[in-house]
Amino acid sequence: SFTFGQRGSQPGFFNHPLDLTLNNTEDLLFITDHSNDRVQVFTAGGQFVRIIGNFTDVPFKLQGPVGICYTADDHLLISSYGTVCVLVFEEDGSFVSAIEGTQQGKNRFRGPCGVVMLSSGQIVINGGGHKLIV
Repeated sequence: SFTFGQRGSQPGFFNHPLDLTLNNTEDLLFITDHSNDRVQVFTAGGQFVRIIGNFTDVPFKLQGPVGICYTADDHLLISSYGTVCVLVFEEDGSFVSAIEGTQQGKNRFRGPCGVVMLSSGQIVINGGGHKLIV
């Protein structure tokens, strides 16, 4: 058992960490850092590795990340509360795609919080009182 990090905005520091997940080999830990608009990556032993977020060249910003999960095919699903979408990234932080929320229709959700991938490969998003299965 160990603890790491403290309150702040520098790499390795947090401002409202809300969720975490391990990669499939369990050697990297991904933590949503809600108020710093990023995900921080650490070794399983707590050593800071990198930041995912603060992109200028992607169509969706990572804004207020809440939920995160690691998929069987080595992707990260990150719910971005502020931009009302779930962003998909490679493990190295490269942007892949986005699942956008809408007020109506099939992708009806707002303020996505929780995100998980079922063993069937379906993605479940919880947000704004609505559950969406993609």
